[in-house]
Amino acid sequence: MSATMTASTSAVAIRRSTPLGDAWRRYRRNRLAVVGGVIALAIILVAIFAPVLAPAPYDYAVITETLQPPSARHLLGTDEVGRDLLSRMIYGARTSMTVGILVPLIGTMIGLVLGGLAGWFGGWIDFIVLRMVEAMTAIPSVIVALVLVTIYGAGLDHLILFLGLTGWVGVTRLTRAQFLALRDREFVVAARAIGTPGWRIMVQHLLPNAAGPIIVVFVLGIPGAVFGEAGLSFLGLGVQDPIPSWGKMITESAPYMQQAPLLGLLPVVGIGLTMLSFSFVGDGLRDALDPSALE
Repeated sequence: MSATMTASTSAVAIRRSTPLGDAWRRYRRNRLAVVGGVIALAIILVAIFAPVLAPAPYDYAVITETLQPPSARHLLGTDEVGRDLLSRMIYGARTSMTVGILVPLIGTMIGLVLGGLAGWFGGWIDFIVLRMVEAMTAIPSVIVALVLVTIYGAGLDHLILFLGLTGWVGVTRLTRAQFLALRDREFVVAARAIGTPGWRIMVQHLLPNAAGPIIVVFVLGIPGAVFGEAGLSFLGLGVQDPIPSWGKMITESAPYMQQAPLLGLLPVVGIGLTMLSFSFVGDGLRDALDPSALE
C-alpha cells in the first residue's frame, strides 16, 4: 500500500512538472528578482492607468501656484510653471514605459530577422550581417541615435524609432548563435527530411527553442532604453513639452533645486527604480530559463 501511494505521488509530481512551472519555481527563489518584478509591475500599472491615477492633467498649469511644497492640494508639490508634480511623475512613468517597451521590441524584431537569416542560411548572408554588426558595434548606439535625432528632429515617436533602429545588435548576435547551435539538431534534420520549408522550421522549431535567451535580452533592454530616453531628454533632444519625461524633468529642475529639491530628486528616484527593477527581473529570468539550472 505504501509503495503504491509513493508511486502515485511521484506520478502526480511528474505530471505537474512543466518547463514553465520549473522556471517559475527557480524564479521565485531569487528574492531580488521577485521584488524587482513587483516594482516593475507597479510601474507598468501606473503607466497604463495614468489618466485614472493622476490627480490633474499633466499639462494643466496654474501660474499662481509655482514651486509649491507638498500639501493636501498637491501631494508632491508643483513645478516651476505650476503643474502638479505627482501628475507629471505618473505620466513620466508612462513615457518611460512606452519607450522602454517599444524600443527593445523594435530592436528584437530586427535582430530576430537578421540573426535568424544569418544563422540559418550562413554564407554571404552571414557575412553581410556580421559586417553590419561590426559596423554598429564600432559606434555606440546612443551616439547614432543622438545624431539621428539632431538631424531629423526630436519627439517621442522619433526617439523610439531611432533608439529601436540602433538597438538590434545584441539580439542579432544571440539569435545567430542560437540558430547555429540548433540548425543541426536531430529534430531539425527530421523536419528537413520530410520536406518542411525552411521558414517554417525557423518559426516553428528554432525560434521556440531559442526564445528563452531572447526574452531575457528583451527584458534587460528595457532599462537601457529608459536610460537612453532620459539621457537624450536631459540634453533637450528627447521628449518635448508638454509631454512629461523624467529626464527632461531633471533638466528643468536644475535652477530650482535649492528651493524645491523634489523637482529633481523624484525623477532620479523614478529612473533608478525602473532600471534596477527591470535589471533584477532580467537577471531572474536568465537564471530561471537556463536549461542547465538545477532544482
